[in-house]
Formats: sequence, structure tokens, C-alpha cells
Amino acid sequence: MLIRPTYARSAFAILFASFLLATRAQAQTGAALLVKPWSNASQLFDGSGDAYFFNNGYTHKTNNEFRLDEYESTGRFRVLPGNEISPRVGYDFLMLDSHTSDARIPRILTDESIAFGTGLFKHDNWIGAVTLGVGYAGDKAFGEGDGWYVKSDLILAKQINDTDFLAIALDYNGNRPYYPDIPFPGFGYSHRFDPKLTVVLGAPFSSVSWKPIDRLDIEAEYDLLSDLKADISYEFIKHWSVYTGFDYRREAFHTPFEERDHRLLFVQRRVEAGIRFKPTENIRLGIGIGYGFFGQFRTGFDFDKSHPVAYLSDEPYLHGGLQIRF
Repeated sequence: MLIRPTYARSAFAILFASFLLATRAQAQTGAALLVKPWSNASQLFDGSGDAYFFNNGYTHKTNNEFRLDEYESTGRFRVLPGNEISPRVGYDFLMLDSHTSDARIPRILTDESIAFGTGLFKHDNWIGAVTLGVGYAGDKAFGEGDGWYVKSDLILAKQINDTDFLAIALDYNGNRPYYPDIPFPGFGYSHRFDPKLTVVLGAPFSSVSWKPIDRLDIEAEYDLLSDLKADISYEFIKHWSVYTGFDYRREAFHTPFEERDHRLLFVQRRVEAGIRFKPTENIRLGIGIGYGFFGQFRTGFDFDKSHPVAYLSDEPYLHGGLQIRF
């Protein structure tokens, strides 16, 4: 049976992204570097930038000042447009600026990584691929020796028929917020009920992608370890959409204040609503207001073995984002 190229690319991407992507779904130095779909066959670059500005807050009990600014940027470049197994390079950048008077929390925390990915083979209905990357997560730009880490993915997928896909993978991320010391196996089974509904069942991730009507899009991802990300958008007029979403994010950083093999861990839930403007197929602007709650800094080897350092006050925030493709 012949593979339908356009559908195969999108279905493989949905399947992989659902159970391999890190906490931040936009990450480009993991499996997404290979499996996230491109908007068209000739596209070379896909990048985005986001900024979050929180209201003035404080840490509970100690009552230290705390005001979070967060900056993110991700991007990827491929060598051979139109080739599913083309070599490609991706990057991720995250910076937390805490504006805090709490001596236990560094003012600036960053996590930056770069990775190379390529397909290994494409034979009949099978695709094999690999990624390899290096990163740094700490409070001093490349100055904390323990902050360096490596990450890699091995991926094998098969198209069963026009609507069903199966994938297995092995993911290693030396700065994963949980179990960073072991390769993480995963599997996923994807079924497309119709052109508007695709469901992925897997471990540790599952997802739903649903377009109940032409202008409404619903996306949701669930982590068996309690992470959940959801986004609902509606195009009310051409080029303009309103959206709402929920995000549970976790990050990890090495700092000189932590014990050996321990990291400073950040966790926060966010709800958000806003508007998006897409003047062309290659540019999308967005602005939203949100509310961050249940924010904490913790210390430990990972979130499974950690204890709290500071509880953050719940605060509103402003979010601006830009996506560019060419």
C-alpha cells in the first residue's frame, strides 16, 4: 500500500509529539526537531519568541519580593526542504528573571540547548530517525560545570494503514525535570477517526487534536505524571482568532546553592486567554493575559525527590508572542 505523503507527515508528527515532547511543547531540540510538521514543502526555517511579564508578587512565609519575567525562543532549520529525513538543526532558549530579594533564588536562570537531527532510513512504511544535542541550564551563563547536559532521541515508526500509526522511541534528556539519569522509553498508537479528529494513546503521553467546526481548533496533551496542556482557538474573522489555554510547566537548573546532584526546580500552572493575528501564512502575532498559580521553587534530584524552597504568590501576567516561517 502506498503512503500518502502529506497525511503521513502530519500523522507521524502528531503521534511523536504527543508522547515525546518535553514539558514545553514548543521545544525544538528533542523529538520535535524531526517530527513536527512543516507548513509547506519549501520551508527552511520555523521560529518563535515569547515574553511573559508578571505582576509584582512575593514569596509566602518569608515575604520576599518576587516578580517574574520570562523569555523564550525556539527555532529549527532544515538542509533539504521537502525531504522527510533531511538533516536539520534546532535550538531552544529560556530565561527566568525573578527580580527577587530571596537569597535562595538566583536573579537570572537560563536553559539553552542546540541539537542536530536526521533520518536514518525510510523503507516501505517504516521511518527511523535520531537526534543528538547539548545544553546548559544554570544561573551563570555557561559558568556552572554541572549545568551542562546532553539529550538524544531514537525513533522508529510504522504506518499501519491510512488512519493508524504506531511508534516506539527512546528519549534521553540530562536535564529532564524527572528521571534525568535514565533513557525514557515511549510508545504511541495514533488513530484518525476522520479528517477533523485524531487521537493518540500512549505512555507516558496521550493527546487529542479535534476540529469540530471549520474555525474551531481544540488541542490537548496529557502526561501520566500529571502534566496537562490544552489550547482552544476560534477564528472569528479572517486572520483574527481568540484563544484560551492551560499550561503546567516544569523547569530545572543547576545552581551553586544546591547540594551535589541536586537542582533548583521551578513549577507553575497557568491559564490564559487572548487574541492572535495572522496577516500572512508565515507570520503570527499574539497577545494575551493570564494568571499564574501554584508556583514553587523546589530543590532535589528531580520532582519525584524534592522539597520546597519558596512558594510564590498567584499573579496575573501579560504574554506577547511572535512566530515566523520562511
